[in-house]
Amino acid sequence: MKTSLTLLVLIYSVLTFGYVENVTKGYPNCMACHISPNGGGILSDYGRSLSSELMSTWKVYEGFEKPFYGLGENTDNIKLGGQYRKIQVHAENDQIELQREFDMQNNFEFAMKYMETFLVGTIGRKEGPEETPDRGEFLSERHYVLWESSDETRLRVGKFRQHFGINQPNHTRLVKQSLGFGSNSETYNLEFSKYFEDAEINTSTSLGKLFSKEDEDDAQRNFVFNYTYYASGSSRIGGSFLVGKSETYRRNILGVNAIFPIGDHGVGRSEVNLEKKNTITGDELGPEVSALYGDHQYGYKVFKGGLAYLIFEHGQSNLDDHEQLITSPGLGFQFLPIPHLEIQLEYQKRSYHVDLDNPEHRSFALVHLYH
Repeated sequence: MKTSLTLLVLIYSVLTFGYVENVTKGYPNCMACHISPNGGGILSDYGRSLSSELMSTWKVYEGFEKPFYGLGENTDNIKLGGQYRKIQVHAENDQIELQREFDMQNNFEFAMKYMETFLVGTIGRKEGPEETPDRGEFLSERHYVLWESSDETRLRVGKFRQHFGINQPNHTRLVKQSLGFGSNSETYNLEFSKYFEDAEINTSTSLGKLFSKEDEDDAQRNFVFNYTYYASGSSRIGGSFLVGKSETYRRNILGVNAIFPIGDHGVGRSEVNLEKKNTITGDELGPEVSALYGDHQYGYKVFKGGLAYLIFEHGQSNLDDHEQLITSPGLGFQFLPIPHLEIQLEYQKRSYHVDLDNPEHRSFALVHLYH
């Protein structure tokens, strides 16, 4: 159990902004708020206004939602922003107790538009616990060119996290981290998106980590397909498929996901992915192993900007071995007091079925400024 507790601290290093519960408020398409077709990262002017009018408890004053809390100004062709995150993590079981506090993310982001093309990039440094490799060194998490080829289509090439399933903010969840879409998983990709009145299609292929040394680049080359249906204007139902191969394995992933309202004040989010994987040793292909990962969250809007939620994660890296099952129920609270400020508290009790008598108690407190 000591190893898993250490990994808990390491993987809480980088998250990506995106509040998927806005789907239930009539915004099923991420581009309503973001430059990126899949959400996350730099906001559009309309996205900034929604942060003030729709998401935050208090508006503060007119213009506070602008870049750097009103100190900056966007134009039609230049958008500015950035991210700063700080976290305190606590984890313990019968053998060990860990408590860490550190910066997770600190960067500046820009988007420049010329005609129908955006150039988007981040400039910052790598953050994390003291033992994080290359901590404090320059890091550009994302940089890409986005071409708005028409009102309904987007073509993107560059470094970003491939879209698979729900692009939710916490990429340390079992369903993301276990499948390779967690922290620091950005690679160079080619992506195409097509939008319809009640649906969207997103496809991408990974080009690997182009600037890595060949013997260090075990990044998966793959093809990903996502289809999402906008149901009744306040829900999303989607399916995702991945086929890929690296030097050490070959795999296919099939996933389903949904975001939906629960009554007038509730919101649900659910994602389940089935992975079939073969290891590659030399010229030999190993036996196929099936794995299943899920993430389910159900929240209630206590007041404007305040969301209490229940979370349940589960993962099993080998469906033929019940001892590989991990279950992790918990609860949390997300508070958006003013535009571009998030405070989140969460607790989980994670049980490894190979050692059910020794569960892990995990909690974190997060402060996030997305200026």
